[in-house]
Amino acid sequence: MEVKMTVNRQHQLYRAVEQSIACAQPLRSAHFLLAVSGGVDSMALLTILKQLSSDCGFRLTAVHLDHMYRGDAALADAHLVKDYCRQLKVDCHCYRRPIARLAAARKAGFEVTARRLRYQLFRALKLAIGADYIVTAHHCDDLAESVLLHLLRGSGLDGLVGIRPRDGDLLRPLLAVDKATILEFSEAFAVPYNEDLSNRDETFLRNKIRNQLMPLLIGDYNRAIVAQLAQLAEIARLESDYLATDTGLFFEQVVRQTATTNIDRAAYCAAPAARRRRLIRHLYQLLLGTTRNLTYRHIEILDDWLLMGAINSRQQLLGLNFFIDRKSVVLTLGEVDAGNRLAVSLQRGDNALVDYELNIFIGDYAPDRERAALAVLALPASMSGCELVVRSRQPGDFMRPKGLNGSKKTLKKLFNEQGVAIAERGRIALLTSGSEVLWGASLRPSIHCRRQPLSAAACYIYIADGQF
Repeated sequence: MEVKMTVNRQHQLYRAVEQSIACAQPLRSAHFLLAVSGGVDSMALLTILKQLSSDCGFRLTAVHLDHMYRGDAALADAHLVKDYCRQLKVDCHCYRRPIARLAAARKAGFEVTARRLRYQLFRALKLAIGADYIVTAHHCDDLAESVLLHLLRGSGLDGLVGIRPRDGDLLRPLLAVDKATILEFSEAFAVPYNEDLSNRDETFLRNKIRNQLMPLLIGDYNRAIVAQLAQLAEIARLESDYLATDTGLFFEQVVRQTATTNIDRAAYCAAPAARRRRLIRHLYQLLLGTTRNLTYRHIEILDDWLLMGAINSRQQLLGLNFFIDRKSVVLTLGEVDAGNRLAVSLQRGDNALVDYELNIFIGDYAPDRERAALAVLALPASMSGCELVVRSRQPGDFMRPKGLNGSKKTLKKLFNEQGVAIAERGRIALLTSGSEVLWGASLRPSIHCRRQPLSAAACYIYIADGQF
């Protein structure tokens, strides 16, 4: 029986797709790379975009990937896509990859491997042909299934977003269109397509949701469930985006990044639980590039420890090391690095210390070096035979700070008085003679620090930032 689609419904469909892609970039200057599987959704979108490209002037290229999973059926899909693109005069690139074999070799799931490889391939082609966006044919029913899938997996708010209409270089212009409308369009305009029989394989949870759970919910509970799940996804997307912005602001307020990442513990503890826990997710994404395997329980345990943990205690979780200092929480990748570097003995003349990013000159009084110096030291004649070494801290280190009439202070006490973070102490460069610290980066000056000439000085030391 011939299926007809009213002119008004056609216009609504074309308009929805056009508005979705037009929000990304002025259409006349755009080049879209469309992923086409050979199924009804992507073939319908190919038809619509081809017509819009003629009307609006943008470029359209198609790409097809055979997962080498369905034998002759997959080859038939590739031929169908190539033939239809030839008919529409759309450039088409076809590829084949053994997804099942690659998944087994990587000990990963088929769907995860397929998705990852698919987008790697699409992005490489996008770059090669100079396309602006990758376009996929995900629709409203796909969105509803994704929301249910994430709910069943115990997702938080971000998971309820499901599929975004725009995500970086990805566009999904059919996301507001339901499957029934796509089928109606395809029948009305005789769009050729193949049915992917792997969609019936209920080994995959998504197919089980599509073929069993969704029909049950529609038939027995709520006929409008697809639209209402899509509405839930839209609400979640807007709120998730707002909270992501807020997390960025909170990050700027409480996190300081130097050689390590440091969280102001008091500010963290004073924040609401939602802000704290989103910050933890943000830090994992920032430092490790992923939140994969980071569960709600992980975040809950880590948040409780950050609130209640004792000073000098540590936690390691999924590749990050957390160390509670006196006023901050220090994050590093893996184990906390004490920062101890090789000790370097200094000679008269210039000493370039690459590891410490310092340049130290030892010699006669040289006022021309003072302007660029971080510190100038004048050692008395009584120290003429001493060995000068730059190193990290050691047990027994002390300094004779200025203003104490030559009295000694242990390095630990100086660190405590100046509030130097425990995790940072091993990273501070020290200029020493035996156990005496003559100068320390960021420490108060010792009695040897002076910029005026000293009568009967053994030598002068000029310490400057290294230019390496």
